[in-house]
Amino acid sequence: MKNIYLFDSSVDYQPGFDFGVPTDVFPLRVYVDGKEYIDKVTITDEQFYEFCLAGAKVSTSQPNPEMMRDKLKKCSKEFEDVYVVTISQKLSGTYDTISSIVKDERLKNVAVLDSKSGSVKTTYVLQRVINAAENGIKVTQEIVDTFVKESLLVFSVSSLEYLERGGRIGHAKALLGKLLRIKPILTTNDEGYTASLGMERTHDGLINRMRELTKEFMAKVDNPIVIGGYGVVHMKEYLDKLLKGFNVHSVARIGPAIAAHVGPEVFGLVVGRGF
Repeated sequence: MKNIYLFDSSVDYQPGFDFGVPTDVFPLRVYVDGKEYIDKVTITDEQFYEFCLAGAKVSTSQPNPEMMRDKLKKCSKEFEDVYVVTISQKLSGTYDTISSIVKDERLKNVAVLDSKSGSVKTTYVLQRVINAAENGIKVTQEIVDTFVKESLLVFSVSSLEYLERGGRIGHAKALLGKLLRIKPILTTNDEGYTASLGMERTHDGLINRMRELTKEFMAKVDNPIVIGGYGVVHMKEYLDKLLKGFNVHSVARIGPAIAAHVGPEVFGLVVGRGF
C-alpha cells in the first residue's frame, strides 16, 4: 500500500469515523492520581471525566518512545510514504521525540508534521494532509502551515484551573477569571500556543461571540466546514447552540489527552476551508 497516516491520541474525531485510508495511533499516557493509563485503551473518555469531576489530579505524558520507534520502523518498511501528524510542538514533546526517532533510524520516507494545535483542529489538519497526499502531493510542514492558517479553533472551558496548572495561563489571570466568573474564549495561534480571543460574562454572550468569530472566519475561506467537540455530556447543550446552522462535518468527544490540560467541561469547534 502507498501511504499510512499516524497521529497521537490528542486527535479527537467522531466515534466510528473512517478516514478511508490506513491509519494508526500513538496513544498518550494518562496519569490519574499517579496511576498510569493508556489513553483510549485502558481508560475511556467517560471514566476520565468522572475522575476529573471527583477532584483527581490528572496529567499526561507523551506516547511510549519504544512503542513509537517500533511502529515507525514497521510502517516505514511496509508503506511507500508515512505521514505523522502530531499535537502542537509547543504543547507536547511528542513531535520532538518522533522527529528524533526518525532521524536516528534514518527513516527517509517518514514525514513528521506539526499540526500546531490539538483536538479537533489537529483532526482538521490531518484530514487536509490525507486529502493532499492521496492526490499525489508530497506534504511538507510548509503546506501544513497553510492548513493551519486556513482554519480557526474556538473553544471555551468552565474553569481556568487546568490551564493554569499546565502553565498555559498565569495565576493572576486564572484567579481573576474565577472571581469574576469570566467565561474565556480560547484558541491556538499559528505558532501552536494557547491564546485568548476574548471573554464573556454569560453563557449566551459566550456562545454568541464564538459564533461571531466563526462566521467572520467563514467569510475568509472557500466552502467552510466545521468540526465540533465537547467533553462531559452536559457541555453538549452548549455545543449544539454553537453549531446551529453551520455546515458540520462531524462532532467529536474531547478525550483525556486534551481534557487533562483544559478540563472536562470544554466545548468548541474548528472552522476551516472545505476539503
